[in-house]
Amino acid sequence: MFIKKYILSLFFILSTFSRLHSQSIEDNIFEAELMGGRVVPNYSKNFPNSSIQSAISISFAKANKDTSGWGKYYNFPESGFSVFASNLGNNHIYGNQFSLLPYISFKLKEKENPWFLKVGIGMSYFTSYFDSLNNPRNVAIGSSFTWAFEAFLYKTIYKSNNIIYRIGGGYSHASNGHTQLPNFGLNSALVSLSAQFHSNNESKSNFEIPAKQNKSPKHYFLQFRNGVGFHELGATAEPIGGTKREVFTTAISGGIIFNNHLKVRTGFAYRYYEQYYHYIFKNQTKEYLNHIYWSASNVYFFAGCELLISHFSLDVSGGLNLYKPFYKEFNSVYEKNRGFRYEIKKWLNSRMGLNLYLLNTNKNPTHNVFMGAHINANFGQADFTEFNLGYVLTW
Repeated sequence: MFIKKYILSLFFILSTFSRLHSQSIEDNIFEAELMGGRVVPNYSKNFPNSSIQSAISISFAKANKDTSGWGKYYNFPESGFSVFASNLGNNHIYGNQFSLLPYISFKLKEKENPWFLKVGIGMSYFTSYFDSLNNPRNVAIGSSFTWAFEAFLYKTIYKSNNIIYRIGGGYSHASNGHTQLPNFGLNSALVSLSAQFHSNNESKSNFEIPAKQNKSPKHYFLQFRNGVGFHELGATAEPIGGTKREVFTTAISGGIIFNNHLKVRTGFAYRYYEQYYHYIFKNQTKEYLNHIYWSASNVYFFAGCELLISHFSLDVSGGLNLYKPFYKEFNSVYEKNRGFRYEIKKWLNSRMGLNLYLLNTNKNPTHNVFMGAHINANFGQADFTEFNLGYVLTW
């Protein structure tokens, strides 16, 4: 049930992404890409061998030429989605990976053969994942569906009419966000050769570099958010096959929207972990039993930012745990971290994902609502996957 909700919600966000910029002056882009590389070991014990990883990627994008909004400020970036297929170099253990990733590609410098930075976040499907009987060595991927992240750097090497040829290299990561164990995640280092086909050749050169001094007024806002997450209780590798339970979150924040596209906020949030409550009750843990609900709670202060792209946003935040008493027990039973590693995961949390707004954020509506999908972590280690509904009041 949880996995179905995750798939349907994320696909809804992805399917909307390609229609976000219909009001802008755009250059439609089709890109075909060949990739090669290796799976990078991320744990030392019994990591499976693999040969060369091979992949193909097809991307559909638009070069936003909207001179009145975020497109101008970032020198008209490309935005769209990629369909990615890869053989990971070990058919029995890793199988094949298929991904769908919305992305943004920023031109780093305006010149004849520029560099581009491409960042994407979406979801992957793996044909082979952990199975205690048939595939016990694949502790990297514990479920068929996972989150997917990528960051690539590209260099233009040749242009011919409406075609641009590029070389690139970067990093790919897949993780199910602790929704099903084991979950070490799978990392790949890849190089690529690609060809871009542009529908509008003139659009690549007919716009001037934006004047950064022409800034719009600041806008202030209050934001309320409720989230429901889910995960299995345990460490990265075990126990296997545990019950999935919810994490409920309520957050309030305020901040400033700069230049109609950069949303900076701070606030406070409360979380309640069903897993923690059931653990305390089942094991009759004396230290937490007298205040079982509060012991299963987490209160934290956070700061974050969003890159607003009309109806869509990339959202990142970090938090300082003010109250999370059960993490001491959780660490002693499952993680067994000590010293600095324990302290940093106890006190710091992080959150990254996508939001979809009902109204176009570039128009600064007074009232707006959004839905989102995020991965939450204890510092950098996945904790749970979450879906959110929120409201924003702007003035």
